[in-house]
This record gives sequence, structure tokens and C-alpha cells, in this order.
Amino acid sequence: MPRLTEPPDKLLDLIYDAATEEELWTWALIQIADMTGSLGGFVIGVEFRARLVPFLFNGRMSEESHRTFAERHIDNPWSKVKNDVTVGKLIQSDEIVSLPDLKRTAFFDEVLRPQGLAHNAMLTLAHKYDFYGVFNICRSERQGPFEADALRLFTQLYPHLRRSLLLGFRLDGYRALQRAEFHVLDRLSVGILLLDRAAKVVVANAAAHAMTASDGPLRLRNCVLTAFSQTHSQRLGALIGAAMRGMPVGMMSIPHPIDGRLFTILISSIRSRDIDRFGDLGMRNVTAMLVIHDPACPMEIPVEWIMDAYGLTLAEARVALCAASGATIPEAAQRLNVSPNTIKTHLRRVFAKTGTSRQSELARLMASIALLKASGSSPPDGR
Repeated sequence: MPRLTEPPDKLLDLIYDAATEEELWTWALIQIADMTGSLGGFVIGVEFRARLVPFLFNGRMSEESHRTFAERHIDNPWSKVKNDVTVGKLIQSDEIVSLPDLKRTAFFDEVLRPQGLAHNAMLTLAHKYDFYGVFNICRSERQGPFEADALRLFTQLYPHLRRSLLLGFRLDGYRALQRAEFHVLDRLSVGILLLDRAAKVVVANAAAHAMTASDGPLRLRNCVLTAFSQTHSQRLGALIGAAMRGMPVGMMSIPHPIDGRLFTILISSIRSRDIDRFGDLGMRNVTAMLVIHDPACPMEIPVEWIMDAYGLTLAEARVALCAASGATIPEAAQRLNVSPNTIKTHLRRVFAKTGTSRQSELARLMASIALLKASGSSPPDGR
């Protein structure tokens, strides 16, 4: 096998493209396996307590063996180290249990032997509570354990694999919709509305219906969304129209007619590839999504999620959540008991780390994470 140096750019491009096109994980894993003289590989998510496999990206390994694993062998000789493994630590299966001992297990007979698999290198890419996302590369007994060059390559690939996996977890909350799990939306504290090309509402969750009741700030009549006042209706209509023309995101606030509390509305266009993904649900005409936040019903995103997902400090994460709720800099300073200059400093760092440039973009990002949280999936490190 030729000496391995740096990961090729084409492979890195493929890994990052897999964040939005999951089928590309297959080709990325096959390339990594071929570069290291291995059988194949897979990236798997496992919730051990629930005995669930939320996702599996497979690169040339046996689907039947994976089904056997999910049915009977989630607890196995290799998984016993899970509680002692830190994210990013590379472990070889031979360090956990010797091959002769492994061969005496039902796990080997039912999962490994049918694939000719004897050695495995594992990298934990994500870990939260009882969820683990793990990268695996597999070898046969004839191919033997991994050489130093192969192990070095896996270590170099780790940050790219992790970023791609986490990015995939955060993609705008569309996955729940793609699986037609519309009941999930009714568990959200934020209002969700999907609009078609005629600006008619085709999906509204329970929170959105509550916000459009007769005494609320919005009105939903005959599938048409308006505000309680003409001025706000005109502004809302203009932002929806902009979303129909492809503007990525707009934002406005509407006061409640009774107590004056401000509802924040994020209006986002739905990208062409996402329209295609709605095709199987008979929803190709969906072109915009509205996320409506009532300050009386906080999204309750755990601050630890934001810290883990974007590498924020605790102070930065608190500022991010506060700013995403629609608070001004003076309001955020008062809530968090710090100076406005401190808020500005933290916001600059938050924008840099989250890839956003303004408060509206940050709010949209936080709303997307709230969607993933409420869908019953694992945190951003989970699926």
C-alpha cells in the first residue's frame, strides 16, 4: 500500500458534500477504505438505552449484517468501551478484545464472520447523553490490523468527518417534514407555517393555530395569513413576497394586541433542492416557511447544545440565545447583568463561530435547532 500523506482535496469535498447529500457518505467511506486497503466502512448512530440505530451510512458493508446488529447485537464486545471513549479518540478493535476471544462470541458469528470482518478502527464523532455517532473502517483477518499511516489518516480526517456529520444534523429542521412526521410539529412551542407558491398556508402546527386565534397578533382565514393591523399585514405580505422570490430570510416583530409582547416572525424561502425533497409528500409547491416565536413560550434550547455545536463559551451561548429571542443589545445586557459592550463583544464572536452576520440569521439558526430538539431526535451531536 503506498504511503499516505494528507487527505486529498477531492475526498474532503466529498465528505463535506455528504452533509447535504447523505448518499455521498457511501462514496466517501469507500474511498477511505480503498486508500487504506480495507474492506469498507460505515458511520452509524446508536442510542444504546433505547436500542435504536437512528441512521447508518454504509460504504460497501453488508446491510443484512447491519440489520442483525440492530436487532440483536447493539451491546457487543466492542461497545463495552463506549462509556470510556471521548469524542475524537481513535480506537482499534484489537485494543478492546483479542481476535481469538472475539471469535468465540455470537457477535462475531452473526455479524462479523458473514462479512469476513476481523479488525475495525473506530472514531467517535458525536456523543451526547446515550447517543453515539461512530465512524468505522473494517478489515479482514487477511488484511490484518491497521498500519501507522492508515491510523494517521483517520486522525487527520476526524475533524472533517465530525463537522460534516454535525452540519447534517442542523439542516433547518426539514428532515422531520421529509419523513412526513407532521405530528412532530404540534409538539413545538414555536409556530410553524408552510406556504405554497400562491402564498397560501398548506401546513400549520398547533402553536401557529393558537397564535392565529381571534385574540392573537395574527389571523389565518381561508389559508391566508394576515396580521391584526393593516400596517403589520402589509409588512408581512412584503416579506412573504420576498421569500417567494428567493430571498433567504426576513424578520419582523408584531405586538400582541392585548399585552403588547412582541412576537418574532422569521420568513425563510425554501431552496429548490428542498422543494424536490417535498415531492414524495405531494408538496412540491411549498416555497416558504414561517417560524413564529412567542416570548411567553420560550424555545428552551439547552445552552449546552449551542456550546457543543459551535464551540461557544457559556457566556457566548447565553448571549446567542438571548439575541435570538429578539432582545436588543440593551435588553440583553439587562437580562444577563453585563454591560452592552460585553454583549457586543460576545455577539461578534458568536457571529464568527456560527457563520452568521446579523441577529436575524442567528435567530433563524436557533429556530432550526429548536426544531431538531423537538422532533424527538438527539441533540445536535445526535440525530
